[in-house]
Amino acid sequence: LPMLVLVFAGMLYIGTRFTLGVNGQVQKCLPPYSFFLVDRHDDRLERGRILAFWAGLRMAPWFPPDLMVVKRLVGLPGDRIVVNATQTTVNGVVVGEGLDVAHTLQRPAADFARELVLGPNELWIIGDTRDSFDSRYWGPLPIDQVIGRGYGLW
Repeated sequence: LPMLVLVFAGMLYIGTRFTLGVNGQVQKCLPPYSFFLVDRHDDRLERGRILAFWAGLRMAPWFPPDLMVVKRLVGLPGDRIVVNATQTTVNGVVVGEGLDVAHTLQRPAADFARELVLGPNELWIIGDTRDSFDSRYWGPLPIDQVIGRGYGLW
Protein backbone atom coordinates (compact mmCIF):
# COMPACT_ATOMS: atom_id res chain seq x y z
CA LEU A 1 0.00 0.00 0.00
CA PRO A 2 2.77 2.57 0.78
CA MET A 3 4.37 1.86 -2.61
CA LEU A 4 1.02 2.36 -4.36
CA VAL A 5 0.56 5.70 -2.58
CA LEU A 6 4.06 6.80 -3.64
CA VAL A 7 3.42 5.81 -7.26
CA PHE A 8 0.07 7.62 -7.27
CA ALA A 9 1.61 10.75 -5.67
CA GLY A 10 4.43 10.74 -8.22
CA MET A 11 2.01 10.40 -11.13
CA LEU A 12 -0.16 13.19 -9.72
CA TYR A 13 2.87 15.48 -9.38
CA ILE A 14 4.10 14.79 -12.91
CA GLY A 15 0.59 15.16 -14.31
CA THR A 16 0.05 18.55 -12.71
CA ARG A 17 3.53 19.90 -13.42
CA PHE A 18 4.03 18.86 -17.05
CA THR A 19 1.92 18.85 -20.17
CA LEU A 20 2.62 18.16 -23.83
CA GLY A 21 2.21 20.74 -26.54
CA VAL A 22 1.76 19.68 -30.15
CA ASN A 23 2.35 21.94 -33.16
CA GLY A 24 0.34 20.43 -35.99
CA GLN A 25 1.11 23.24 -38.44
CA VAL A 26 2.97 22.41 -41.62
CA GLN A 27 5.22 25.44 -41.26
CA LYS A 28 6.75 25.48 -37.78
CA CYS A 29 7.53 28.75 -36.02
CA LEU A 30 10.18 26.99 -33.88
CA PRO A 31 11.64 24.47 -36.33
CA PRO A 32 12.24 21.58 -36.30
CA TYR A 33 10.02 20.86 -33.27
CA SER A 34 6.46 19.57 -33.43
CA PHE A 35 6.26 18.37 -29.80
CA PHE A 36 7.05 20.37 -26.67
CA LEU A 37 7.21 19.44 -23.02
CA VAL A 38 5.74 22.32 -21.00
CA ASP A 39 6.79 22.74 -17.37
CA ARG A 40 3.92 24.61 -15.72
CA HIS A 41 5.93 25.18 -12.54
CA ASP A 42 8.80 26.97 -14.31
CA ASP A 43 7.59 30.48 -15.02
CA ARG A 44 10.96 32.27 -14.83
CA LEU A 45 11.15 34.91 -17.52
CA GLU A 46 14.51 34.81 -19.27
CA ARG A 47 15.31 36.21 -22.70
CA GLY A 48 15.68 33.47 -25.34
CA ARG A 49 13.57 30.92 -23.47
CA ILE A 50 10.73 29.06 -25.11
CA LEU A 51 7.45 29.89 -23.38
CA ALA A 52 4.02 28.32 -23.58
CA PHE A 53 1.07 30.69 -23.21
CA TRP A 54 -2.66 30.90 -23.85
CA ALA A 55 -3.56 32.49 -27.20
CA GLY A 56 -6.13 34.70 -25.49
CA LEU A 57 -8.07 37.33 -27.37
CA ARG A 58 -4.95 38.84 -28.96
CA MET A 59 -4.65 35.98 -31.45
CA ALA A 60 -8.38 35.83 -32.21
CA PRO A 61 -10.04 35.18 -34.57
CA TRP A 62 -7.21 33.16 -36.11
CA PHE A 63 -6.64 31.01 -33.01
CA PRO A 64 -9.08 30.11 -30.22
CA PRO A 65 -8.37 31.87 -26.88
CA ASP A 66 -7.87 28.59 -25.00
CA LEU A 67 -5.21 27.30 -27.41
CA MET A 68 -1.74 26.71 -25.94
CA VAL A 69 0.90 28.42 -28.10
CA VAL A 70 4.68 28.10 -27.90
CA LYS A 71 7.09 30.87 -28.98
CA ARG A 72 10.43 32.39 -27.93
CA LEU A 73 10.65 35.16 -25.31
CA VAL A 74 12.73 38.04 -26.70
CA GLY A 75 11.45 41.09 -24.82
CA LEU A 76 11.02 41.73 -21.09
CA PRO A 77 9.36 44.58 -19.17
CA GLY A 78 11.15 47.87 -19.82
CA ASP A 79 12.62 46.77 -23.17
CA ARG A 80 12.32 49.07 -26.20
CA ILE A 81 10.72 47.37 -29.21
CA VAL A 82 10.90 48.65 -32.79
CA VAL A 83 9.01 46.86 -35.57
CA ASN A 84 9.25 47.88 -39.21
CA ALA A 85 8.76 46.14 -42.55
CA THR A 86 12.28 44.69 -42.63
CA GLN A 87 13.13 43.83 -39.03
CA THR A 88 12.17 43.79 -35.36
CA THR A 89 14.62 44.93 -32.71
CA VAL A 90 14.69 44.73 -28.92
CA ASN A 91 16.93 47.35 -27.34
CA GLY A 92 18.62 47.81 -30.74
CA VAL A 93 19.33 44.09 -31.29
CA VAL A 94 17.66 42.41 -34.28
CA VAL A 95 15.41 39.56 -33.07
CA GLY A 96 13.25 39.01 -36.16
CA GLU A 97 13.06 39.81 -39.82
CA GLY A 98 10.20 40.86 -42.04
CA LEU A 99 6.45 41.01 -41.65
CA ASP A 100 5.59 38.16 -44.00
CA VAL A 101 2.25 37.37 -42.31
CA ALA A 102 0.86 40.84 -43.13
CA HIS A 103 -0.06 39.60 -46.62
CA THR A 104 -1.94 36.62 -45.15
CA LEU A 105 -3.79 39.00 -42.82
CA GLN A 106 -4.65 41.10 -45.91
CA ARG A 107 -3.08 44.23 -44.44
CA PRO A 108 -0.05 46.27 -45.47
CA ALA A 109 3.11 45.68 -43.45
CA ALA A 110 3.08 49.36 -42.48
CA ASP A 111 0.01 48.67 -40.32
CA PHE A 112 2.23 46.68 -37.94
CA ALA A 113 5.14 49.13 -37.70
CA ARG A 114 5.53 50.49 -34.15
CA GLU A 115 7.85 51.64 -31.43
CA LEU A 116 7.06 50.95 -27.79
CA VAL A 117 8.48 50.23 -24.37
CA LEU A 118 7.11 47.11 -22.70
CA GLY A 119 5.09 47.74 -19.56
CA PRO A 120 5.69 45.98 -16.22
CA ASN A 121 3.38 43.07 -17.09
CA GLU A 122 4.20 42.71 -20.80
CA LEU A 123 6.43 40.38 -22.81
CA TRP A 124 7.47 40.31 -26.47
CA ILE A 125 7.47 36.85 -28.03
CA ILE A 126 8.24 35.72 -31.55
CA GLY A 127 8.82 32.56 -33.52
CA ASP A 128 12.14 31.73 -35.12
CA THR A 129 10.76 32.05 -38.66
CA ARG A 130 9.65 35.01 -40.76
CA ASP A 131 6.13 33.61 -41.11
CA SER A 132 5.34 33.28 -37.39
CA PHE A 133 2.13 34.97 -36.17
CA ASP A 134 3.48 36.60 -33.03
CA SER A 135 3.94 39.86 -31.10
CA ARG A 136 5.01 41.62 -34.31
CA TYR A 137 1.34 41.50 -35.32
CA TRP A 138 -0.71 41.53 -32.13
CA GLY A 139 1.60 43.32 -29.71
CA PRO A 140 2.82 42.51 -26.21
CA LEU A 141 1.78 39.34 -24.41
CA PRO A 142 0.32 39.89 -20.93
CA ILE A 143 2.42 37.98 -18.38
CA ASP A 144 -0.69 36.39 -16.87
CA GLN A 145 -1.18 34.36 -20.09
CA VAL A 146 2.12 32.49 -19.59
CA ILE A 147 1.66 28.78 -18.81
CA GLY A 148 5.31 27.84 -18.32
CA ARG A 149 8.59 26.98 -19.96
CA GLY A 150 8.63 24.90 -23.14
CA TYR A 151 11.25 22.35 -24.18
CA GLY A 152 11.42 21.21 -27.80
CA LEU A 153 11.31 17.40 -27.88
CA TRP A 154 11.18 16.42 -31.57
